[in-house]
Order: sequence, then C-alpha cells, then structure tokens
Amino acid sequence: MSRVSAFEAKTRFGKLLERVGRGEEIIITKHDKPVARIVPEGRGSQESVRQAVSELRALRDRIAKRTSGQAKLSFEDFKAARDQGRK
Repeated sequence: MSRVSAFEAKTRFGKLLERVGRGEEIIITKHDKPVARIVPEGRGSQESVRQAVSELRALRDRIAKRTSGQAKLSFEDFKAARDQGRK
C-alpha cells in the first residue's frame, strides 16, 4: 500500500489510476495524515467485510460453547498431534 501527498495525487492522477488498475491500493495524505484511499474496483465493500467479521465472531462463540469445560490443548499436545504420522 503506497502513500502519496494530495499534491502528488493531483499532479499524477492518471499514473495513480494505472497503478490502482493493476491492483495497488493507494492512500492519499494531507500534511502527512491519511485522508483518502483509492482501491481497485471489485473489492469487497465495507458492509461485506463487517458481515464476514460478524460471522467469524459467531463461529468463535459456537466453538467456545462446544469446548467449554474441556481441557485446553497444550502446545506440546498440538505439536504431538501435528507430528503424528510424520517420519
């Protein structure tokens, strides 16, 4: 993700659009503070990101309920399970 000043964005807007068209995301700054972001078209909207985060939190809660009261998996147990059958 690149940062460019508002002045540079104004003077090189065409070049910035070419870069964004190739998939790059660009942040425009004013006095070294981010004020805008140019992203390629077709990326997920902020609402779809919020929905995905909400679904992940719900999944995390369901997993926590299902595993409550059970012993926590230690790192050593994790490594043993991972390495089981490896040789």
